Amino acid sequence: MTPLAAMIPTMTDPDLKALRLNAVRLSAGGSPVQMATAADIVPLIDAEIARRVLEKPTGAAAKKRAPVKKKEAPVTGHQTALPDKAA
Repeated sequence: MTPLAAMIPTMTDPDLKALRLNAVRLSAGGSPVQMATAADIVPLIDAEIARRVLEKPTGAAAKKRAPVKKKEAPVTGHQTALPDKAA
């Protein structure tokens, strides 16, 4: 297992997507070493993406919302007024 392959499970989704795009590009044209490495790593990336899709919760349970806060009436009158210095 290459060091890059060991990092795949810890990568974020955007990083994984960028890595896959680069690996596909390199497998189509690059040095022989790059082409071989890219061809080896693309299936690993695809497997990780598939695993993440299966693990994501779906439906109503997936969307957790914060509880609705009750609105409180604003405090009015002289309760909050500062004393007048002139008085």
